[in-house]
Amino acid sequence: MRVKAGLKRDDYTWRQIRPGLWQRDADEAEVFYSTLIKLYEGTGRMHFAITGHISLTIKVPDDESPEVVSKRLDDSLRIAWLRQRYETPTIASHVHYDALDGKWKKSYRTIPDDASTKAWLDKTFQVIKTGQTGEEWANSDPPAPNIATLFVVCPAATSSKEDPSTVRRDLILRSPHDIIDGIGTLQLLNSLVTKTAAAFREGDFFRELPIFDGSEASNLSPPYRVAANVPSVPTPEQQARLDAMASSITSPSQPPPNPDSQNETPPPMNIGIPHPLGPSYLHPGKHQRTSHFLSPSLTTSITTYLKTNHPGTTVTHLFHAAIALSLRNLPLTRTAAIAYQYPKPQPGSGQKVRYTNYLLRNERPSCLPPYDSPAHCVSVYHSLPASKLIVDMSSSLPPDGAERRKEYEEVLGKIRQFYEGVRDDKLHYALAPAIWKDWTPSLPEAVLKGEEKMEVPKPKEVPSVSISSMGVVDRVVGKWHDLGLDAGGEDGKEGKLEVHRPWVTGEELTNGLGVFLGTFDGVLELSCAYNETWHSKENVDNFLWDVERMVTSWVEGGSMEPK
Repeated sequence: MRVKAGLKRDDYTWRQIRPGLWQRDADEAEVFYSTLIKLYEGTGRMHFAITGHISLTIKVPDDESPEVVSKRLDDSLRIAWLRQRYETPTIASHVHYDALDGKWKKSYRTIPDDASTKAWLDKTFQVIKTGQTGEEWANSDPPAPNIATLFVVCPAATSSKEDPSTVRRDLILRSPHDIIDGIGTLQLLNSLVTKTAAAFREGDFFRELPIFDGSEASNLSPPYRVAANVPSVPTPEQQARLDAMASSITSPSQPPPNPDSQNETPPPMNIGIPHPLGPSYLHPGKHQRTSHFLSPSLTTSITTYLKTNHPGTTVTHLFHAAIALSLRNLPLTRTAAIAYQYPKPQPGSGQKVRYTNYLLRNERPSCLPPYDSPAHCVSVYHSLPASKLIVDMSSSLPPDGAERRKEYEEVLGKIRQFYEGVRDDKLHYALAPAIWKDWTPSLPEAVLKGEEKMEVPKPKEVPSVSISSMGVVDRVVGKWHDLGLDAGGEDGKEGKLEVHRPWVTGEELTNGLGVFLGTFDGVLELSCAYNETWHSKENVDNFLWDVERMVTSWVEGGSMEPK
């Protein structure tokens, strides 16, 4: 992005620039996501648009009416959404390009009267009565509004066995990624459910709050630079790292191998997820999500095995290693079922294959109080590493179980080492803004101003498979919430608000796969975001099964032979 002459220095402090309008400069992470929205605007969709999901049920006690409880829940959700705006007003902000200053800005407008409040609610609190579940609706190409919007999905009863006394609502948050990130979305949904339960219990007392008089602007969240107290002028140590990063980007790559040399091993061949090629596969279609659930017993077996035999190795390390090797195995095991655009290494050449990827790191622990808490969940507080993860593997499948287990553990060690290197890097928090800036594409001024649209980027030549870990989601999202109804039944759970299936994803408009990992209520969920232009649900599910089987076989002492 060009810097105009006389441009003022960046100002990341929220300021009231005129009555009712608060504004600050967007920081590097926010600009990255805003720029990608512009880059893919020609698709008619929003790249990396956040979709957050949570399902709510109430088993209505015998002395209560399901119809009455259902209406109370809907009213309470609406009140909770309004209160959420007061406590985390950044949810009503938006990022835009200011052509006059040549900068991206984040703006927030207050709602000074009842009419404005009602207009905002009518726009951002949408009830969906198509009969679909929240997950079905999320896969149906839902709108991606320019401002964060809560969709309350009312699923139809799909089975005669379904208990008619159970009230269910599925909540879907849709938002640009420059407003909120994945962990922040889960924190927001938990906060919203907590407020919904309070509104249900407390009735009119809760409904009197809040009063929108502009005071909510004091709760606006700063950008990551401010939240993490990143020095505006790098320290000498930080500057040395920044210089080294810049040098690694501009330094020439290794010279190509000499074709006349008979003894030189070819460089590793990059591998990605296979997909169809041709003129019909240039533009993205609908974003889709599919998920697999591991049984509670298998989930426990995996975590127990790691703690006992490989302390320090995480479930994320485990599945990331399985992703890399499953990609390698695909052309070796399914050549008859899928067309592969990647040439295979020549037998006997010794050439290896290379898996390249990156990781996203939650930076809330790097932030100062109170920005490290859910009070500032509506924020983009995560980072990319300064270097990519690179794993080189043999291009052939090891011949027996012992060799396959050994290979898996070698790949697992490389991935763990990479994760721990980022984790233990004391300078990383301060380098994050510069890394985001390096990853941000430069766009023409006319595109930034909205006067033109970019040509839709071509599919990636080597689309990789990434993994984002949500961790133990129970630490973020509470499962049970008291509604003040008399709990009944043998388990005492009647009359309480129960949370199911919390998840979050970013809209996938490329030909890669985005895998997500998280555990909730003792069940590990392995899910994947993909685009239907390049991938079918069947193929994505098969790939996830490959990954799961590899992990399970390793934990259970199996031969790890791919199917």
